[in-house]
Amino acid sequence: MERDERVKVYILTGFLGAGKTTVLNSLLQQFVGHNNIVIENEFGKVNIDASLITEKIDQLYELTSGCICCSLDNDLLEVLGTILQKEERPEHVFIETTGIADVGNIIGMLLMPEVQRHYTLVSTICIVDAENIFERLQQVPEAGKQLSCADVIIINKIKHLDIPQLIYLSQQLEQMNPLAFITTSEDGTVLLKTIEFPEKPIAAAVAAVAPVKHPHKVNTVLFESPEVFDLNMLVFVLDFHFNAYPDQLYRIKGYIRVKDSQERMLVQSTGKYLHIQPAGGWGSATPASALVFIGRELKTATIQRILAPALKK
Repeated sequence: MERDERVKVYILTGFLGAGKTTVLNSLLQQFVGHNNIVIENEFGKVNIDASLITEKIDQLYELTSGCICCSLDNDLLEVLGTILQKEERPEHVFIETTGIADVGNIIGMLLMPEVQRHYTLVSTICIVDAENIFERLQQVPEAGKQLSCADVIIINKIKHLDIPQLIYLSQQLEQMNPLAFITTSEDGTVLLKTIEFPEKPIAAAVAAVAPVKHPHKVNTVLFESPEVFDLNMLVFVLDFHFNAYPDQLYRIKGYIRVKDSQERMLVQSTGKYLHIQPAGGWGSATPASALVFIGRELKTATIQRILAPALKK
């Protein structure tokens, strides 16, 4: 099998004060001896967090003129291009976003074909402060968006939570993002193996979530259908609604059946980017579409109505 020579990318996100830089230090300590680059973003003219990265890295890129997820799209792409010009390519790139970032746009950039030729996104890691995450979810939509985009959620600062509180918090986070693996930390120390989980089966992950009362407004809707989609119409309706309702619809992910094709197609939508690409055959599974929608106060009937024009009867 041909070895994947692309640079591995890890994104660290989470609201202000959750402990992103501490987790980053913990991970970098486990990569000592590797060629590592960190891209730090601080919303302001001076990057305070950069001075807190204590472990050895080969180079630090600081983006301080704005939020990496919106005004710095071109700056981030320029940095990624600059990294490729280095005499020795790094093995790993860690991107730490500002605490108010809508991380979906960063993920979307890394999934663009021209970027994927050189970089592979291994994991998007969201760190949450166990003591105030519910307050943050009520106050700012970015906290919910960060959680919805994560592959791994780290519940940090759990020292003062008793077991029932921790179980309840884990259940809430799993309802908000059933596609993510959830782990815990008292002080930001994280083992490398906890951020490289295999992907969860989409329909099974959503079905396994136990219903609990929401102290927040972020929820998940699973759409399943044996019918095929008209690909062009699906792109139109998803693109339209994702851009029309960015504060309500945070993320879409799943596999679909497409008219006149035997391949399953992977659908991913984050930030302002929509990606639909071939993902191989169905194997022994019965071909059927399964899409997970994560957002704010989503309704099953609304999702069905949105998708109906793209289904071929």
